[in-house]
Amino acid sequence: MAKVNLLKNGSEIFPAMFGSIDRAESFIGLEIYIFADDGTGREFRGRLANAAKRGVRVMVMVDAVGSWSLPAAFWDEVREAGGMVRQFRPVTRGMFFFRDHRKLLLVDDRIAYIGGMNIADEYFLGARDEPAWRDNAFEITGSEVRPIRLSFDRMWARAEMPFRKVVLSLRPMRRKREEPGSVDLQFLESGPEDPMQPVRSAYRQLIGNAGRSIDLSMGYFYPQGRILRALKRAVIRGVRVRLLFSKRSDVAVARWAARGLYGRLLRSGMEVWEYRPAMLHAKLAIIDDVVVAGSANLDIRSGRINNELVAVAHDAELASKARIDFTEDLEQSDRIFLEEWKDRPLFQKIKERISAWLLARLDIFIARAEMARMMR
Repeated sequence: MAKVNLLKNGSEIFPAMFGSIDRAESFIGLEIYIFADDGTGREFRGRLANAAKRGVRVMVMVDAVGSWSLPAAFWDEVREAGGMVRQFRPVTRGMFFFRDHRKLLLVDDRIAYIGGMNIADEYFLGARDEPAWRDNAFEITGSEVRPIRLSFDRMWARAEMPFRKVVLSLRPMRRKREEPGSVDLQFLESGPEDPMQPVRSAYRQLIGNAGRSIDLSMGYFYPQGRILRALKRAVIRGVRVRLLFSKRSDVAVARWAARGLYGRLLRSGMEVWEYRPAMLHAKLAIIDDVVVAGSANLDIRSGRINNELVAVAHDAELASKARIDFTEDLEQSDRIFLEEWKDRPLFQKIKERISAWLLARLDIFIARAEMARMMR
């Protein structure tokens, strides 16, 4: 049986994770893209070290590029307590381009946190006098999280291995309800070494099957053509499509590339909104009675270059709660209208075109060249 709770923002997510770490009895696995040497990162590290001192097996894997700024001695406290720490694809070994973008905390093979949150002040209490970023995570409890342990162990084993074409074995898998209160659940992982790309395929299928509504909250948005066409066909079928993006961004090129799509989206009949209060970092989809949360953005990098992990929950009650949160976010957002959008400055249009070329052309060109080099 699986129970799924959708947590909102670091104010809910971090206390829940801290509590699970403090109560851990046998195992903690952390897989993260960014782990910062700041107040949030040091508190998280201290709790991991305390768990290791209690005899809990602690395994921490951080992405070498995402967490490049960590001092060499940062993890000494965890290692001295008996914990294990590993970098995913160290840059010194010539493995720069393909990254582990997954965000996972697994405790005792019975509690998993899967979402978009990194471990840094920006996601918890805020940094540099800015409000904390808007994000989500699933808290999943029950025996259904066991396949995630297999996925974590595979990523741990591959962290320092050469790049090679493989098919990941955590396949799209429906977990049936076994009793009232449990949730129908799927786990999906994807990466550049897996030609099946199940996360991207699942999004296309869910959008293609939508009958009432599609609400997407995406920190970074530049999907491949098939996703865009699926969204357009959904509107033609009478499905209401609402897209929520961030008004501000930590990656300027991603923001301008996404904005370059607004005209196409609006002309197709979709609603486009921009979230005002803080950086929107969420990767959340609510499609009829299905909720998708995890590390994957609907962009080309998540679709073809990075390693990603998402959970798909089939549950009407959970979807209703998620849609209430989404509607509250819209109330703090600006809606974009087509006629006003057409009048934006020429310089902005130029930035959109250049950014789109960088993401849709150059990024993929480099990825293919790097993949060919590694496969030789």
